[in-house]
Amino acid sequence: MHGRSGRYDELQALFLMRLVRLTKLRDQLQAKAPKADRRRKLVEAAFHSTLLDCATLGVEAEAHALLESD
Repeated sequence: MHGRSGRYDELQALFLMRLVRLTKLRDQLQAKAPKADRRRKLVEAAFHSTLLDCATLGVEAEAHALLESD
């Protein structure tokens, strides 16, 4: 995986890929599961946690760009 400054390290790539996966899962659950479904709450918490992890790892801009591209 390549970033703006060349290559992402393994941890940055892992969390960016995790964000993509959680975004897809979040979209699927929002379309199918009732609002009170616990899975939605768990995925939402994991999604926000992953966004914070991306910021901590210095790839916050890339994370937001991924979210905007969906």
